[in-house]
Amino acid sequence: MEEVLDSLNVKLRAVNKVRDLINEYKTLCTDEERIVFTLNVMLEYNIIPKPCGDIKNAKQSERFRDQGNKLFVSTSLESHTCIEALKLYTKSIAYAPYPSQQLAIAYANRSAVLIKLHKYELCVQDIDRALTMSHLLLKNICAKLYVRKVECLTMMKDPHMEDVIKEVQSCLENLSLDNEIKKKLDIKLNSAKNVSVYQEVKKENIMTQLQHPKIITYNVEIPCASDAVAIKYNTEYGRHIVATREICPGEIIAKEKLYWMLLSPANLLTHCSNCLEVSWANIPCENCTYAMYCSEKCKSMEWEKYHDVECAVFPSMSKMNFSKLDLLSLRLAIQAVRDAKSMQELREELIEVDSCDNPRIKGFTKDGIYSSNKYRSILSLVTHTDERSVHDLFRRSLDASFILYFIATCTNMFGSPLSKNLSVLIKNIDVIFVGGLIMRHQQLIPSNVHSVYSKSNCIIIYTMYPIKTGEQLFDNYGQHYAITSKAIRQQELKLFVIVLIMNKYIVDKHIIDNLLTMVKVLYDLVPMPCEEMNNVIETLKRVYDLNGNRFEIPNI
Repeated sequence: MEEVLDSLNVKLRAVNKVRDLINEYKTLCTDEERIVFTLNVMLEYNIIPKPCGDIKNAKQSERFRDQGNKLFVSTSLESHTCIEALKLYTKSIAYAPYPSQQLAIAYANRSAVLIKLHKYELCVQDIDRALTMSHLLLKNICAKLYVRKVECLTMMKDPHMEDVIKEVQSCLENLSLDNEIKKKLDIKLNSAKNVSVYQEVKKENIMTQLQHPKIITYNVEIPCASDAVAIKYNTEYGRHIVATREICPGEIIAKEKLYWMLLSPANLLTHCSNCLEVSWANIPCENCTYAMYCSEKCKSMEWEKYHDVECAVFPSMSKMNFSKLDLLSLRLAIQAVRDAKSMQELREELIEVDSCDNPRIKGFTKDGIYSSNKYRSILSLVTHTDERSVHDLFRRSLDASFILYFIATCTNMFGSPLSKNLSVLIKNIDVIFVGGLIMRHQQLIPSNVHSVYSKSNCIIIYTMYPIKTGEQLFDNYGQHYAITSKAIRQQELKLFVIVLIMNKYIVDKHIIDNLLTMVKVLYDLVPMPCEEMNNVIETLKRVYDLNGNRFEIPNI
């Protein structure tokens, strides 16, 4: 997008229109007006978005597979090397056309890594995926897969092991293998059969699951929160949270199901795009190279929620270096439109929220509930539009307009793909309305989004310090005074900021109990700020964080 913006600036300077554009943009009052203005600028100066994302590519798939092979056959094969090879094979799977020889071989190769990592059940799944395309594989590869499956099922102590062995032996006989290969495979198969049924399968370090402390009494106005807190409003802090009673460190004050979420692009090869869980054997979307899933169920779920639209758009956005903010803006717009009964209902809801003259209850339902699983509550979040520069707003409206063009012309978001003629799109009221929503999301997301490190699709908020009745509760938006200087914190807060405070598993409950006791003692006896308190709090946060959705590498 930087190149697009630079190109537009060159064209504007050539005709001496930079100042005119800025002055006209300043007069715009709504996000829909900004979208119409930006689309007109794109039309006038011939700035037409072009889909450019990665597509399924057999050669690319082979290239990633070859890179994985070089790592996997290295003499110094270690756990981390296996993980890098696994990622490359998964990338090969993502790029492979469906069905294809490249896809079958990539699944076969990844199964070899999974058995090394003791992921026997997942290894069998990959073997079965490869064998469904056995007609595309060499006979010796199929034979190796059959034997590998026996090895896995033996380690899993599968009760149907004898039947599987007979089936595999029959398959091997029918493959007409070279004698040398057959001899090696027979040895391996006999070795697998002779594994003692009492042999212990190598186990991974599994963290002890502990039930979260429950919220005893829920808030009447905020169903996801404890009644230990209440929403207040004043001109100094705007809408904020205060304690209705004394709150102890470590108490859960909210457990909120996520309205919408997006997997970080950095984790596409190792986590499920739908449920965000760690996935060692991701399967791809059959159309794009972007989305991958832990199961067919998750793949189907996300297709129905978002991906039927995103599939044709995300790859281009990724190629053009659109940020996570842009991806989130689009996904939120898709969900908002699909949650509403009609586009008209969504328009009316937007008008209702914007016309609310009581800032404390803005975004509340008509029966007085702030429901975090409703788009209405998101519409009430601050955008800071009045504090943004023309440059900032125009850049956001340009991003939003590109996203809008892609979904309007490349997807069925509006019933069917629309004309690629910008002058036609500008006159479509539904298109402009959705563009306005995307533009709104571009502004509200930076100040309100949170990262999720939990194993569940929810955010759990713990208090770190003792809080007295009537005191305001604060959330740390990224940089913290305990570990970062004021100058750097202020600089970072100008950028896209994210908070993490979620988790699900703990190794030892006594660690947290001891840390919470330290917090209480220091809070009562030591003046703040205090370096020792900072250290305890950072340790406590780290313990909570480490017990979230972690990608733990097993020993090979």
